[in-house]
Amino acid sequence: MQQRSVFTQTTYTTQKKLPLYPHWMRHFFTDDVSPDSRPIMDLQRRATWIGSALILQTLSEIEHAPLISSYLPFGSIISSTLMAISFFALWMAFRPTNLPQQARMLQSQPRLWQRIVVIISLLATIGGVVELGYSVYASVTPPQFSNDGTSLDTNAAMLLLQGRNPYTDSNILELARKVPIQPVWTTPLRLGQLEGRLQYPSTTELQSILDTDFKSGHAVEFESKVSYPVLSFLTLVPFALFNQYNVLSFYLISYLVILWLGWKIARPELRPWVLLLGMANIPMWSSTMGGNLDIFCTLLIIVAWWKRDHRWLSALFLGLALATKQTSWFLVPFYAIMAFRLYGLKEVTYRLTFAGTLFVLLNLPFILWNPHAWLAGIMAPIADPMFPLGVGFINLSVLHYLPIFPTWVYSALEGTTMLLCLVWYWRLCRTSPEAALQLAVIPLFFAWRSLPSYFYCAAYPIMLLMAAKRRSVQKNTQLTFSNVEKEIDETLSVNSFVS
Repeated sequence: MQQRSVFTQTTYTTQKKLPLYPHWMRHFFTDDVSPDSRPIMDLQRRATWIGSALILQTLSEIEHAPLISSYLPFGSIISSTLMAISFFALWMAFRPTNLPQQARMLQSQPRLWQRIVVIISLLATIGGVVELGYSVYASVTPPQFSNDGTSLDTNAAMLLLQGRNPYTDSNILELARKVPIQPVWTTPLRLGQLEGRLQYPSTTELQSILDTDFKSGHAVEFESKVSYPVLSFLTLVPFALFNQYNVLSFYLISYLVILWLGWKIARPELRPWVLLLGMANIPMWSSTMGGNLDIFCTLLIIVAWWKRDHRWLSALFLGLALATKQTSWFLVPFYAIMAFRLYGLKEVTYRLTFAGTLFVLLNLPFILWNPHAWLAGIMAPIADPMFPLGVGFINLSVLHYLPIFPTWVYSALEGTTMLLCLVWYWRLCRTSPEAALQLAVIPLFFAWRSLPSYFYCAAYPIMLLMAAKRRSVQKNTQLTFSNVEKEIDETLSVNSFVS
């Protein structure tokens, strides 16, 4: 006890003299190094890695090619590199620590790079506030669609109210006559005038093809299908009732609910981190501002993992996520592993059966309406001949550093990576069940299309689930730290003696 008291006093005095450590930073790094505070210190360490991942993903959004490619041989792939490094930062966030590492953490808490991450994140909140303000403003102005997925989903809700099947009657040309759509925000297909091509068409070429299609009345070169399950447009029916094409407020509210939920479920000591990273989360703010469906789907997934101790509630939100967007399907095997490892085989059966049944029931009216059209719609992201695109491995081929391989090569890489991630999660899920949100999207880095939006909605939800996880396991965590308290103190004593 005497050694611990001396160590605590020494650490507090040392931290007061740390550079770049003003008084307000104690909201993010506790000065208390007692055994009861060690779980908090560990979570704060993990939060800095998540903050690092968000900073890297924010930098990856910048268009680097015009600025850097002329100076560096591989400057044009810097976005892919930053994204890959952000994966490493997230891995460090849920990587377990051993006793010597915990001892070193206590002796140097917080480190200089951790303080720098906090400062950069605070600066990034300026961008978050700007995007929040713009989203509020854009929510009450005429619609400006920045992706065809949102525009087609909104139009699908309109078609449904007219008694028409969205999966059969969706048409990009009909939509473009109603609302302004820039060709650059469409999804071109390797059909018609673009058949046989692999190089992504330019904006000028897309505009020319779209003008030609307007005259002919057929647009086979552009994706017209409703390419998501039914909740992607059923949630927009209230807007359609008022003939309102501007649905940005729905996605803005979804992200604000995520922020509110994070504040509500986090331990008080972690709430400054939840607020900081939530406002500094430029990638998710950008997705929100673009009306990206991933925001709403992420909200459902967060609740499904947060309420994992509640069988039916967790399965309910998992089923809703499955009926919203196909990216949530990648989480199903991870959810099954988590349920099996934490609760047993019977729970896996109950939960997946309930979630799967809910998915089928929500989609059943449209399946019966036209099963072929429904299947073609939800399988469009995989089955339709889209151009290779993204920030993942495919970027090396798009930029001509590697040849463009047949699609089965990327599918094989994606499948192999998925198996490795599942094996990895089998070992991690007991201590870090939230790791599934990252491991489930890593295989998409090797896909034919690895869009940045696939990866932007993982880091912050992991932070929320980490902060909330300690509520349900707080007693066990404190017991664990009490059991190893003596060993850590002995390690600290040895380190002090060596110093």
